[in-house]
Amino acid sequence: MFLGQMEEMENRPDNGLVVRVTGHEVWVDMGGTMVPCVQRGKLRGGELRVVAGDRVVATRPEREGGQGTIEEISPRTSWLPRWVERDNRERVIVANIARLFVVTSLRLPPIHYAFVDRVLVSAESGHVRASVVLNKTDLIDQREADELRAVYASCGYPVICTSAESGDGVDDLISTLGDEVYAFVGASGVGKSSLLNRIDPKLALETRDVGRKTGRGRHTTSFSQLYPFRGGYLADTPGMQVFGFAGTDRTGLPGCFPEMRPFDDMCRFRPCAHSHEPDCAVKDAVESKKIYPSRYESYLKILEEIDQRAARRKR
Repeated sequence: MFLGQMEEMENRPDNGLVVRVTGHEVWVDMGGTMVPCVQRGKLRGGELRVVAGDRVVATRPEREGGQGTIEEISPRTSWLPRWVERDNRERVIVANIARLFVVTSLRLPPIHYAFVDRVLVSAESGHVRASVVLNKTDLIDQREADELRAVYASCGYPVICTSAESGDGVDDLISTLGDEVYAFVGASGVGKSSLLNRIDPKLALETRDVGRKTGRGRHTTSFSQLYPFRGGYLADTPGMQVFGFAGTDRTGLPGCFPEMRPFDDMCRFRPCAHSHEPDCAVKDAVESKKIYPSRYESYLKILEEIDQRAARRKR
């Protein structure tokens, strides 16, 4: 084979999986080899920004120590979006997720239901299947765990109880993992990194204790990254204190709350915002305890934020 033919084969575009994006640095898994890449110019100026989990078509570096080039980003099957206030726009955290695990705790730090709800609603908007992981069960009793389980089981979300400290429940969590991409999201301090270290000790992710004075966690992860695990990938995402729902369409919000869907067509007015209208089946369901008040409160707060964004755009 002639040298020119060999170089042409080496530079032929190949399929890859983005495992990390930090600034302009994109690392792509191409057949088990981690290749640093840059995006083709036509992609850098577009609305679609490459993120961890993206399936791409890329060429390998032409020389050792060089960078490959991302030629194309394949259509996403699912994605986890988040609203970033400082940018006044939606940002995708991770893409092509088989399942999202929303990690929370009831102690150190106490649960922030609004945070969990916002992540779940954003997952619904991005076509992501989600589960809730109640971590630090060594710090609570069974009654408290059952109360949280009841809230999210009523919405159809599986709830897995774990303790990264003792290892309880970790095998149950591992049994749900396969050969796809599985993302973990949690507020700072809930033990997400410690839990991932329990799942795969080789990760050795940095962990920090919750602040004694504030009772809040401190960020140990600053970007999303995929780690190989048993034929699939574990996606660790940045720790955060606030998670903004990324949607801008108020009419689509009720559909992101699974427990509201059965009542959505039973209201007197259609579409119904389920906030101030009379004869609202969703409000009746809240009154009759068919929908948990904490979930409805999260819905109303997100609806208010969507309206505020719309008002700002009109100014």
